[in-house]
Amino acid sequence: MATAKATQTAKTVKEPMQAAAETIEQFTAVNQERIRETFDRSVTALSEVGAFGKENVEAVIASATVASKGFEQISARAVAYSKSAMENHVAATKALMTSKSIQEAIEYQSDYARKSFDGYVAELNKISDLMTSLTRDAIKPLNERFTAVSHIVQTGIKTGVAR
Repeated sequence: MATAKATQTAKTVKEPMQAAAETIEQFTAVNQERIRETFDRSVTALSEVGAFGKENVEAVIASATVASKGFEQISARAVAYSKSAMENHVAATKALMTSKSIQEAIEYQSDYARKSFDGYVAELNKISDLMTSLTRDAIKPLNERFTAVSHIVQTGIKTGVAR
């Protein structure tokens, strides 16, 4: 009878131990799967962050390129205007020096002043238009990235990720 009791006790102890071992194995398998999924998601997220950062750098480069080309255009235009203004000034000075009367000199001077002012205002308008266009074109790539960030933040807030 002692042997039967010992066998019964061993059996009684063995069953809960097997159940506990099975529970631990199931728990471990589930946790390993969750860890694997979390790791895979983390790798994917890091990859997306890297790609997003690369797109940001590309946007900055594109913006700087547009700005550089725009400033080159504006600079070339300013040089051309300065050259033209200087040529007009020289021509006006020659005309003024060859005038035969004070009345004629005043007319040359008035005509030169009016044309110079009109040319200057026209050039300022053209430069202003170029600057407006340059600003719009240079900001466009950066604005697109800002929109992308805003979309990510809004999506994160809606899904409860960014709190």
